[in-house]
Amino acid sequence: MSDDAEVSFLARPGASNLRRRTILVPPGETLDVHRSDWADTLVVVEVGELDVECHDGTHARFATGAVLVLDLPEPRRLRAATDAPLVLSAVTRRRGTSRPGLPAHPPPRPQ
Repeated sequence: MSDDAEVSFLARPGASNLRRRTILVPPGETLDVHRSDWADTLVVVEVGELDVECHDGTHARFATGAVLVLDLPEPRRLRAATDAPLVLSAVTRRRGTSRPGLPAHPPPRPQ
């Protein structure tokens, strides 16, 4: 894979130890973010542009192919940033699965 190749989890079979969710956000709509819903989750912007609003009011925009985690700074809302629908893939490990030598879920971060 070249450095500029986009990452996508759509239309790919998933590993048995991974769970993939596809999230559709219509244009102009927002999703409130609850941190526990996104813990240990890898997010890929499959289609469209994602605007992430953080609790301090700052925003960041991510285009198709962007890979991110919704951790810190803590996001508040996800929004479809253009007139097109936003499609995200969210990939997490299934409960009780882990790689050899690693816990199934990382320990909580100190606050």
